[in-house]
Amino acid sequence: MSEKRDTDRLYLDYAATWPMRREVWRAMEVELDRGFNPASAHTPGRQAHRQLELARGKVAELLGCERSWVYFTGGGTLSDNLAILGFTRARERSRVFVSQIEHKACLEAAERAADEGATVEIIPVDETGTIDTGWLTRELGAETGRPTLVSVMWANNEIGTVQPMDEIVALAHERDALVHTDAVQALGKIDVDMSRTPVDLLSGTAHKLGGPVGIGFLACRTGVELEPLSYGGGQERSMWPGTQNPLGATGLAAALELAIGEREAVSSRWIELRDHLEARVLDEIPGARIHGGDAPARLPQLVSVGIPDCDSGAVLVSLDMEGIAVSGGSACGSDSGAGSTVVDALGLEDEPPYTTVRFSFGHETTRDDVDRAATALARIASRVSALSV
Repeated sequence: MSEKRDTDRLYLDYAATWPMRREVWRAMEVELDRGFNPASAHTPGRQAHRQLELARGKVAELLGCERSWVYFTGGGTLSDNLAILGFTRARERSRVFVSQIEHKACLEAAERAADEGATVEIIPVDETGTIDTGWLTRELGAETGRPTLVSVMWANNEIGTVQPMDEIVALAHERDALVHTDAVQALGKIDVDMSRTPVDLLSGTAHKLGGPVGIGFLACRTGVELEPLSYGGGQERSMWPGTQNPLGATGLAAALELAIGEREAVSSRWIELRDHLEARVLDEIPGARIHGGDAPARLPQLVSVGIPDCDSGAVLVSLDMEGIAVSGGSACGSDSGAGSTVVDALGLEDEPPYTTVRFSFGHETTRDDVDRAATALARIASRVSALSV
């Protein structure tokens, strides 16, 4: 148990940001007096560089990859952009395949790639949010000889669907395509190992793991050529130039090590909480549904609930007023006012208007927390639904 609990408020939005864990802070605190520029040639600079490389080595070990594959960046979005735009800008006539339910960091990077001349194909998903591998197989084989990247999120950040990455990698590699995965939500929740599932590019970030905001990474296999997105220095082997962040990298490595080390022990408890919450929601809220609930594989700590005939803003604000912090989906889309492209992709166009509420658990989440949230949601949904009639 590491996060400080506020007895008046209940935080169930760990998929947006996991509050920094005390163990991570302690690991970073040790290095506070070494916060120098790791590119400097003097002794303090060399000490900072050593700390940066220790963190790089730890991240590589935990990912099952080589140290030289790991590039530190400013976060998951930046890593996704580097993977997709770095690939297309390094190759003429390139193709990019992205799924309907990717994070905006990948979808909008693909849109920019299309503006710059790349061909972008959207991979359809079924009603559970699982990609159509048959469609992908056919389309990859329809045109050969062009540089091709398949970018598929390992685990969806809004509905929790886990994609069949082993199958995706195998079919892509058979057709000489490379594979990028946004593993931001998957890391620390399910088994992610590049030595067993040989994706070519993998993006991650610290703040989804209880680490600091503003540090992420891209793991890129040797031989995969990328064009840098910015210029002005040789840091990160010129792939991500600018002053490096050894303190952030230390926090990232510590958070990743904690999450992976505790994953098996906490996953079974998360699944019990997830199943209990879903059972209560389906039993107590008429017409409620669980997005991605029938998927072959799901994240253990995430629940996306659909409630008909309710206003999304009213439900979320009411929960917040009761001290319960949740979200309607991706935090990156919360300011846009638009609906969820992920939920839309599940084929629910003919359903009545309804709101989406996403719950996501942390290490300290208890059954009492889940019961409190379920009770509040059922009461609020009944009140909001009555007001909308």
